[in-house]
Amino acid sequence: MKTLGEKFRILRQKKGVNQKAMADLLEISIPAYSKLETGITDPNFSRINQIAEVHNLTLREFLDIGEEGVSEQEQVVSQLKEKISQLENSVIRLQSKLIDLYDRDDQKK
Repeated sequence: MKTLGEKFRILRQKKGVNQKAMADLLEISIPAYSKLETGITDPNFSRINQIAEVHNLTLREFLDIGEEGVSEQEQVVSQLKEKISQLENSVIRLQSKLIDLYDRDDQKK
C-alpha cells in the first residue's frame, strides 16, 4: 500500500509539475509541500481532500492511486464512461429540441 506522500508524488509527476507549482496550487510553502510528499508531515483530512480536488479526483479515486486493486486504466475507463453518459444525455436533449422545431415548422405550413 502506497503512503499518502507517495500518492502525492505520483499525482504531481503525472501532472508534470514541480513541488513549487503544487505548493502554489495548495497555497502552502514549498517546504511544507515537500514534507507532505516525504511523509515528514501527516496531512489532515482537509489537506488530503484539497490535493484530490487539485487533481480533479474524488477522495475514493485519490485513495486508489498507486494501488494494485484498482488500475489506472480502470479509473480512466470509469471516467470515460461517465463522459459518454453525459454526452448521450446531451444528444437526447438536442434530438428532442430538433423534433420540436420540426413540429413547429409543420404546424406553420
